[in-house]
Amino acid sequence: AIEATKMIRNTKTELLRLCNAEKEAVVVISPSATVALNQLIHGQKWDSTKNAYVSFYEHNSVMRPLVRARNIHGFQIRAIPHHREDLSLDLEATKAMFEKYRPDFVVLSAISNVTGYILPAKEIFAMAKEYGAFTVLDAAQAMGFLPIDFKEFHADAIVFSGHKTLYATFGVAGFLLRNGAPLDVFLTGGNGIKSTVLNMPDTAPEKFEAGSPDTPAIAGLQAALQWRKTVDVYPHEKELMEYLIASLESIPQVTVYKAPGGIDRQGGVVSFNLADLDCSVVGIILNEEHDIAVRTGHHCAPAIHAYLKDMENNGTVRVSISYFTTKEDIDRLISAVRGIEPVKARQIPPIKTC
Repeated sequence: AIEATKMIRNTKTELLRLCNAEKEAVVVISPSATVALNQLIHGQKWDSTKNAYVSFYEHNSVMRPLVRARNIHGFQIRAIPHHREDLSLDLEATKAMFEKYRPDFVVLSAISNVTGYILPAKEIFAMAKEYGAFTVLDAAQAMGFLPIDFKEFHADAIVFSGHKTLYATFGVAGFLLRNGAPLDVFLTGGNGIKSTVLNMPDTAPEKFEAGSPDTPAIAGLQAALQWRKTVDVYPHEKELMEYLIASLESIPQVTVYKAPGGIDRQGGVVSFNLADLDCSVVGIILNEEHDIAVRTGHHCAPAIHAYLKDMENNGTVRVSISYFTTKEDIDRLISAVRGIEPVKARQIPPIKTC
């Protein structure tokens, strides 16, 4: 138990160092990014006069708890404006909207989990801070991939997820919380501290960590953070993503939903569709005939799909790049997609739940 406690403390220190936040924040460990976002959203002092801002790229881990809180407290959820032609966020229109409707809470994905778009969260948070808004960066798709400096992002909280771009396992996630940031306790329970007192401790991060931590998962995260010091993930993934997009675009019947702003604004995922095929059918063929794993459907981020106009495809086929992906892997994928015959593929029943 003593060694496990030291390991958890050291893991938190590594996360703070990763974000240059050793003097700026504390780390709160949670079972998943979804739980972390619920803590950050339901820990706000909401009332009917407040304005919460999101982009249409947000994951349901943000939107569902935010809508639930709105239904309880009656505040407004407002969408950050975007450019219709390329779906990039419109900073000038956002500034004007903030002037009209004061922001109290702003939550943004660092990277879209559908298109890979790297959102201009840093710039939008800077504007929101002029009004004293509580700002949350959902970096579940970005921590460990993008360089994130806690101070530069003007964030009150940055959410991370172990099993994605930090290369750890399921079962460990959490958030970095700015020292002194106003946040109420949402989850309560045992944590081995001041057990004779029925209120949670009054110090952070202890007051936000109810229940037993997943110690093996945290140990895995610590190992992943140590490994990450030996590699430079971003250049490798950027090079492969550029190659993947160009290769997909060379297939006449493929539509690629890439990020606005070019490869410099593209994260480690990209979506595509093939002709008018249901995306799940493409996923079935890639899996069963070629042993290639992709994700199909709406990816728990429904709003973006209305703008991608992928309704007849029932969502998109999403390809993920990692440090361990090779050019040969991409060549196999491209060869497989080229070989799919739309006429024959239409005979395969789609998965209606995707």
